[in-house]
Amino acid sequence: MSGRFRGYHQQRQARPPRSFARKLVDFILMLVFFALVALLAARLSIPRDEQEITGKAYVIDGDTIVLTGKHIRLKGIDAPELAQRCGEVPADYPCGQVARRALDKLISGRAVRCEITGQDKYKRELGTCFASETNLNSMMVEAGQATSYGAYYDEEMRAKVERKGLWAGSFDRPQDWRKVHEGSVETSPSLLDWLFDAINSAYDWVYQKLGEFW
Repeated sequence: MSGRFRGYHQQRQARPPRSFARKLVDFILMLVFFALVALLAARLSIPRDEQEITGKAYVIDGDTIVLTGKHIRLKGIDAPELAQRCGEVPADYPCGQVARRALDKLISGRAVRCEITGQDKYKRELGTCFASETNLNSMMVEAGQATSYGAYYDEEMRAKVERKGLWAGSFDRPQDWRKVHEGSVETSPSLLDWLFDAINSAYDWVYQKLGEFW
């Protein structure tokens, strides 16, 4: 045995064995690592048209939220843009801001679950979203804070008959308003808000999924 190899062999023998506590910690870390790998693989394998996202939501406007770092457009509805005003001057009001607050109030800090069924032309996810059992898409139209946009025609008719929200006065449908104000862009959350939401949502998702494993 050469002197270099013998010295290396003696150094390995001189190292004290790891304690039981250290072995336990290493074992737990290994389990967590493989659990996360399995969860990531399972999440990536979910078909696009069956994807479901759950977490804390940041409300951008009356029909768009950020959830786990993704922009999600509430499918089948169209709410006023943030810069849009409704009613007749001088009694007009910021209906876009009102719609945003209405959606935020519907959520009321609860976790939001969205069933994703595709993307719009701006690459935003399209989904039907729920806060507990409340269908946010349906309720925004029923409250008169958004119009039907391919769905929820009955809810719009009820809001119109009862003169709720937008229907209490005059307004331009959001799609018509956008045609006139092509330069208008929706307001995005600040970088700090976006990071805070993404970190919280990622933590909630991992914690929830790990709970299912254990």
